[in-house]
Amino acid sequence: MKKRVSRVGNIILISICMGVSFGCASDQGAERSGEEQAITQSSVQEEQSAEEENTQEIIEETSEPESDVPERLAEEFSPGEQNRKNEEKFFEEAEKQGIDRQEADTYLQILKKDNIFQDGAMALTGLRIDDIDGNGQMDMLVMVLDARETPFYGSGGLWFYMNEDEPYCFSEEDCSYYGWFDTFWDDVDNDENVEIVFSAQGTGCGAVGDSYKAVFKYKDHSIERMQMPSDFEEDYDCGLFVEVFQEPEANRYSAYCPYFDEKICFNVQNGEELKFPDTTVSVGCNARGFYNLCVAEYQGKNALQASEYLYGGGGVVNNVATAQFLITWEADGTPKVVKWWIEED
Repeated sequence: MKKRVSRVGNIILISICMGVSFGCASDQGAERSGEEQAITQSSVQEEQSAEEENTQEIIEETSEPESDVPERLAEEFSPGEQNRKNEEKFFEEAEKQGIDRQEADTYLQILKKDNIFQDGAMALTGLRIDDIDGNGQMDMLVMVLDARETPFYGSGGLWFYMNEDEPYCFSEEDCSYYGWFDTFWDDVDNDENVEIVFSAQGTGCGAVGDSYKAVFKYKDHSIERMQMPSDFEEDYDCGLFVEVFQEPEANRYSAYCPYFDEKICFNVQNGEELKFPDTTVSVGCNARGFYNLCVAEYQGKNALQASEYLYGGGGVVNNVATAQFLITWEADGTPKVVKWWIEED
């Protein structure tokens, strides 16, 4: 009996010890697991902190304080650098026109004295140096454009330097001054004074794009703009109106100009998708005004020839012909269109 009680007691004692032992082991494992978890979490936090510090350093190295951004943007335009570019372009353009550097520098100093580059605020976009009025002295046409921002139209001017006269600046809000321009001079109205015919190409597309045209007369040491037949009737040069008709016959068109009250028939191949109608129908008209100005002869005298783009039933891209006009001027400066015809394209 005593042995049985003793054995039971030993078993109970062993069980208690084992429970304590397991409890201690469990507590130690929990402590160890907690320590390992803490160490791991601390390591992750340190790595994250290090990455955040590195990211912050990169941001600080590659960015500037907000207050410095306007200053940097302002530094993108440099009047001094623009002046350098203007001089470089001036000499390049002068050389292309056969003007040596020493002579060109003389003309450049005139522009500097008049400050037409406005201390670097304006960019030189075009230059013509020639004896425009034929008196043996070089003249200049100088085109400039606002260099401080990207302008649309009107942010510039065309300067006329004729002999020793006060320079004249032409600036019109509908004209582009990017430097895509063409000019020639002649006595187009036969009054023994020279006219400067100017065309500036814009950024428009379709038909012949858009082109600003102007004719200037140099007379009595001054510049004045001459009137064109379609000038001042609209906000832009619309040319002379010509309506295009498709005749009830394959490949047969006609053009009617109210100015002459005249209709001219011409032949153009119909597009595959276009079918000729049963009756005469209006299918198009002129687009974009005059272009391709040049000197022509009319009854033994000078005249100004101007082209007009005509389109048909396929829309503006459907070029069917070109209308040509000859322009002269009365003694009082009134323009007159004396002849027109159709060139089949």
